[in-house]
Amino acid sequence: MESTPVPAEGQKNNRNIIIYTVVGVLLSCCCLGAVVGGYYAYQAYVTAQQAVEDIQNFDIPTDVPFVPVDPNGTPVVPNFDTSGDVPAGGLADDETRLVAWASVQLVGIMSECTAPTVEGTTITVIQQPDASGIWREEWNVNCGDGTFKPFPLTFTPENGIVNVTVEFQP
Repeated sequence: MESTPVPAEGQKNNRNIIIYTVVGVLLSCCCLGAVVGGYYAYQAYVTAQQAVEDIQNFDIPTDVPFVPVDPNGTPVVPNFDTSGDVPAGGLADDETRLVAWASVQLVGIMSECTAPTVEGTTITVIQQPDASGIWREEWNVNCGDGTFKPFPLTFTPENGIVNVTVEFQP
């Protein structure tokens, strides 16, 4: 016959108290974790809201920062040659000359050559390709107002592409 142990008189059963204590501590830790996680989630939400407001309130400048003025006081608006034509000559292929022409126009406009045009623009090779393939040309650009301005260019072949550098001429 089986017998179940009976606690001796004066001995108390602490098993239920221990289980309730462990469950209470675990529940308290979960609640504390939820409160701390909620606090940090709220802080992230507030920061994200502020960033969105800052982006929405950002003003994109629409005015041109530099508009040159001719001697009569009239603002001169830069004029790009968008005909698709490129100056003839030099050592570069058509695609590289097109990139070079776009670069020359940008630098030209910053150098007060306000309407660079293909007509009358000449290209002179001033340094033949060296051992690494780098060569230099001078483009004498028709500024569109009867004046010409020389721009030295450096062509540097790298990984199958020719990089073009235009020297700024004040």
